[in-house]
Amino acid sequence: MENFYQNIMLPVDGSQESIDAFKRGIQQAKLWGSHIFLVHVLPEDNVGFFIDERNSFLSALENYANSQGVHIHKELIYGEPRTQITNKLVERWAIDLIIMGATGKGRIAKVLLGSVTSYVIRHAKCDVIISR
Repeated sequence: MENFYQNIMLPVDGSQESIDAFKRGIQQAKLWGSHIFLVHVLPEDNVGFFIDERNSFLSALENYANSQGVHIHKELIYGEPRTQITNKLVERWAIDLIIMGATGKGRIAKVLLGSVTSYVIRHAKCDVIISR
């Protein structure tokens, strides 16, 4: 089977849905032999806050991926999450597919499709899979 998805981005925000989407993405990468790019994008006004916790979070996800036999590239990035994911990182890493959770950590996210997810669906220049 031809690998249509060589480079998969897995954006996470710490929500359970993003962690579940990450795990699904790891399983797909194993099936497809894809490269994984794990990213946690923080707004610039969060610079310096909880850095150790955020890095520990990403390291725990990296350890999970390694235990599944999948090596990943991980980064903690500052900026506006919607535009970083849909524009800058898709181009930078030649992303073919984004797999992400339907909602994030926002208050209204429990009721509606998350604002970042909604933006990514409308603006990404690659395929997007939304995990619930």
